[in-house]
Amino acid sequence: MGDFQMIAQAMVQVFTFNNLLMILIGLVIGMIVGCIPGLSVMLGIILMLPITYTIDDPATAIILLLAVYVGGMYGGSISAITLNTPGTNSAIATTFDGYPLAKKGKVKKALDTSLFASVCGGLFSAILLLLCASLITKLVAGFTSVEYFSMGILGISLIAGVSGNSLPKSIISGMLGLFMACMGMDAVTGVTRYSFGTSTLKYGIDLLPAMIALIALTQVVQKLRDFKLSDGKLDDANKIDKEGLTRKERRGIIPAILRSSAVASILGAMPGVGGGVAQFLCYSEARRTSKHPEEFGKGSLEGIAAAESSNNAVVGSAMIPLLTLGIPGDGVTALLLGAFVLHGITPGPTMFTKQGIMAYTIILGCLIANILLFPIGLGMTRTVAKIVQVRYTYLAPLIIMFCFAGSFAATGNTKELVICAAVLIFSYILTILDIDNTPLMLGMILEDIMEKNFVTASMAYDRDYTIFLRRPISLVILVLTVLLVISLMKMNKKIEALNAANIAEMEAEHAKMEKSA
Repeated sequence: MGDFQMIAQAMVQVFTFNNLLMILIGLVIGMIVGCIPGLSVMLGIILMLPITYTIDDPATAIILLLAVYVGGMYGGSISAITLNTPGTNSAIATTFDGYPLAKKGKVKKALDTSLFASVCGGLFSAILLLLCASLITKLVAGFTSVEYFSMGILGISLIAGVSGNSLPKSIISGMLGLFMACMGMDAVTGVTRYSFGTSTLKYGIDLLPAMIALIALTQVVQKLRDFKLSDGKLDDANKIDKEGLTRKERRGIIPAILRSSAVASILGAMPGVGGGVAQFLCYSEARRTSKHPEEFGKGSLEGIAAAESSNNAVVGSAMIPLLTLGIPGDGVTALLLGAFVLHGITPGPTMFTKQGIMAYTIILGCLIANILLFPIGLGMTRTVAKIVQVRYTYLAPLIIMFCFAGSFAATGNTKELVICAAVLIFSYILTILDIDNTPLMLGMILEDIMEKNFVTASMAYDRDYTIFLRRPISLVILVLTVLLVISLMKMNKKIEALNAANIAEMEAEHAKMEKSA
């Protein structure tokens, strides 16, 4: 079946009542979770993941999670503009111009700029995903278990290389994830490994309770701790006025949106880069090429547009390595990889040959989610902005309850609650030690894929482990792994320096504005 035929069938499947309803629900939930400071898109996806078990069609389940992703990336700008507190890490640069413009009484103009730029950036990368996905899979169609194992090494090494402030700590985290996933009965030999004599670990650690504990519960505990330490102090949200974005202003920010979307799409497709890096690079480039660079930091519409179009452009482009190679582009897509596995979907080159209609249904679902974000954003932003005023002491117990309920619903076994609590304690200890748990989560997700392909390759080549270096494509992947990790580490240092310079400059300008006021 040709690509156009599969796209046509996928189009029919996307425009069903269930899929459109899931997209709308996902967008609203994503906006709500994204706008609450301290929470994240990953938390929103984790909370929705148990609910997707009730959905018969795996493609519909993934579309729901993608809609949460899209809505959450925009939602982070709401609190960034109204409270000067980014709801997500990818909305930090939005505060540089969004909040100063809001302080001038132009909250709606700032929010309209953010929404318009977010939709344009998301559509740009979603179309790029639709055009490039099948082409990439055809280029790697000849991969064997040897190459897939090397790709697994590439995936976990890239995430370990860019997560946290310490490469050794991140590598330790990834290795811990591999170890935790090895617990329980070996699927090949039937031997029980690392169960420590307890029946609870006899069948291993299920992925869903582990992800809920590692991401959602850990974030909630950290946020609750910070909320208590600050005595629950949050600035009052600004009142949203009625002066929106004019046509002239919309035309004026389009060049910044297109440049930022293009740059962010390229960066987002590089595994391990993520929206935070793309946003600061695009913001800096927009200021450099602007006709009015002096307005940046004082409420520039170009600054808001560059920041928001870049972080939403990462959504579609980060899905390119996930769908075509089975490698997550960032922490959120690592979580989505886990969702794919839980729903019996194997992303990678074979997905477009064996499950092509499903693959294109997911891609088109991402595209439709970005289109529907505009009317949903126009209608819901004012309401969602009020949610940031809810005390976190009320939100936290509800989130914790949903997390443990989701863990129990995965299998209906109370041992999942014990495992969830144990992983939470372990994860919180890691955060105290300043060890990022994203590589740990990715290690747990990739372990099964890596182990199966390693065993298959070793049996096929009579345990000749040099085959991973003797096959040209595998060797290229392993060499590329080393080179990319080194280059990304250097890039991170430059980005950290750039971020520090930008923040220092913005703070200095804000201080001058306050003195003059």
